[in-house]
Amino acid sequence: MNEAVSGLRIEAAHKTISKVFSEDYSFSIPAYQRPYSWERQQVEELLSDISDAMGPHASLDGFYFLGSIVLVKQHGSAEAKVVDGQQRLTTLTILFSVLRDLTVDPKTRARREKYVKQAADPDVGLKEKLRLQLRKQDQAFFEKHVQSDAATDNLPSVEGLTGSKARIVENAMLMRRALLEMDEARRTELIGFLLQSCYLVVVEVPTDTAARRIFTVLNARGLDLTATDILKADLLERAGEDRETTLSERWENIELALGVERFNELFVHIRMVFERDKPRSALEVGFPAVVTSFRAAPVSFLDDVLEPYADAFLLVADDKELRYQFGGKTADLVRSLNRLDNKDWLPPLLLALHQKAKGKPVDVPVFVAKLERLAYFLFLTRADVNARMTRYADVIQLLEPKDGVKAKTLGMDISETEAHALFDALNGPVYLASRVIKPLLLRLDQASTDASATYDHATVTVEHVCPQTIAVGSQWDTWFADRAHHAHWLHRLGNLVLLDRRKNPAASNWDLERKKSVYFVSGKSSPFAITQEARQAVTWTQDDIRARQDLLVGRFASAWELVPQHALWKAAQPK
Repeated sequence: MNEAVSGLRIEAAHKTISKVFSEDYSFSIPAYQRPYSWERQQVEELLSDISDAMGPHASLDGFYFLGSIVLVKQHGSAEAKVVDGQQRLTTLTILFSVLRDLTVDPKTRARREKYVKQAADPDVGLKEKLRLQLRKQDQAFFEKHVQSDAATDNLPSVEGLTGSKARIVENAMLMRRALLEMDEARRTELIGFLLQSCYLVVVEVPTDTAARRIFTVLNARGLDLTATDILKADLLERAGEDRETTLSERWENIELALGVERFNELFVHIRMVFERDKPRSALEVGFPAVVTSFRAAPVSFLDDVLEPYADAFLLVADDKELRYQFGGKTADLVRSLNRLDNKDWLPPLLLALHQKAKGKPVDVPVFVAKLERLAYFLFLTRADVNARMTRYADVIQLLEPKDGVKAKTLGMDISETEAHALFDALNGPVYLASRVIKPLLLRLDQASTDASATYDHATVTVEHVCPQTIAVGSQWDTWFADRAHHAHWLHRLGNLVLLDRRKNPAASNWDLERKKSVYFVSGKSSPFAITQEARQAVTWTQDDIRARQDLLVGRFASAWELVPQHALWKAAQPK
């Protein structure tokens, strides 16, 4: 099928594998593509599907579909850049290489070599060439250990290999083991079925620009392409072929260090640093528009933006290094930030760390303390995403002023009105805010000890001291005969503790002494300061809870350097 769309010639047809691995195609993987990444499970599924399709009861009508590939290919030329389908083509090349190397008859072996390497034929103008060329950084390894004759007879150890090289060797070993379980006749049957009865849908477009459009469309249709894949393709195209390999390697090193999910997240945070507003377009569209060096100077973008911000992002996740560079308190506050239900605070922190690394006079411990206070104010007062982004954009503006931009808020500072709203939230039934309560209590526990506490317990739960349900005739019934008092204090800070175990519904209703000595401890004590403090109580009446409530809210005021504001708020409370 040939189709012209707005002057663009697109060819799409289903073709046998024998036609795909022939002189009609010379495949190459562009540098912007991700490395080969198929895992054991995907290869096993491919082999299993082909084996099942060959079975006597399979209903194929002579047709077994292996998927699709998208190529940049000029009509009449064999040269084909692979836009989509690299994983299938690489895996099939490994399979053909192993089948060739296991073939006993020399003539048959030489014939099967042509599916891996095109033989020279001067009579028809054919040069010797490999059917598939991986990315430059992978090709030499692939040719040596897979494509060369007899290479898969002596595969290297996987030990010490990483990324695409490890996947290549692992999958070649897996295929070799599976094929050795077959006899020569069965392997011959397999290769015949694969070449004659298995098909790929091949889509061909003539230009890189057209391929880029299809690349984007494929992403929108849910294939395994990300916004950063599209951005990478854009960047490398602008950089030019002479820089393509080097920039691609640097890009992938960052992605490998961060992981795919956090790598994509990094671009979102960088965009916020530059845009300072709520995003109104897809990342692959909006990012180049606001980060001008991305298109204007690809090398400078790597040097001055992507790599430095990636270093800052890695530092945020490195508790040990944070403690070394900025002290335990700063590291603890960053851990506190990481417990929140959003990451909107990250762009200003990444900018501050980036500026510090460049030698600018940023007092990181002071900045982190103020940022953490601001983040918890927004978190506890349940500010929406628009309010959060506006506030953090103003913090970014304070760090790196942009001409013509005027702050809409106090930025890092907390006004008296905001402080009162914060204390109102702290003084309310915080347990009912399910996304808030655990981070809040862990932050409170952090503020309740002079030592740097770690919170790496497998389980952390929030427990009421006075239970939610009071049994008639119990100790709690005596202390809270007025159920209105019970309802008022039940879900407030003063009545809550942390446990390093799952909740025990039966234990929740125990009397105070039994709870303290059995339920609230791990060994002989509790790992949480606020729980250990609660164990010192003799009674747990509403007056006890009120006193503890005042103490804990005051502790937050001290930790967040809002003591004067707290005093004013407290004076305004009804007696």
